[in-house]
Amino acid sequence: MKPRFRLYRRHNGGRYYIHDDVTGKQESLHTSNRQAAVRLLHAKNEAVLQPAMNLQIAQVYLQHGNPALSRRTWQHVMEQIISTKTGPTRERWEFAIRDKSFDSIRDRELIKT
Repeated sequence: MKPRFRLYRRHNGGRYYIHDDVTGKQESLHTSNRQAAVRLLHAKNEAVLQPAMNLQIAQVYLQHGNPALSRRTWQHVMEQIISTKTGPTRERWEFAIRDKSFDSIRDRELIKT
C-alpha cells in the first residue's frame, strides 16, 4: 500500500513539511532536523494503517509520562474543575456535577475513555 503522507523540505527556512496525498493539504512538522521529520512522517503513515494500535501506543506514552494518569477518574476531573471556580459559578458547577447523568462516567478511568 502506498503511504498517504510524503515528506519534503522547503528551501526558504529549511523546515520539513508533509503532504497528504488524499486531501492535498500540507502541514509543517516544525523542525529542520531530518531525523525528527522522518520519525514524524512514519508516525503519521502508521496512524493511518493501524488506528486501533495507535490508541494503545498513546496510552503507553501517557502512562509513562504521568503514572498517576492511569488511576485518575472523571470524578477527580470534576473535583479539580470545581476547585478553580468561585462564588455563584462554583455553586452552578457543584449542582451540575451532582447530576445523575454523570454517574455512568464518574468512576471510569480517563485513560480508558
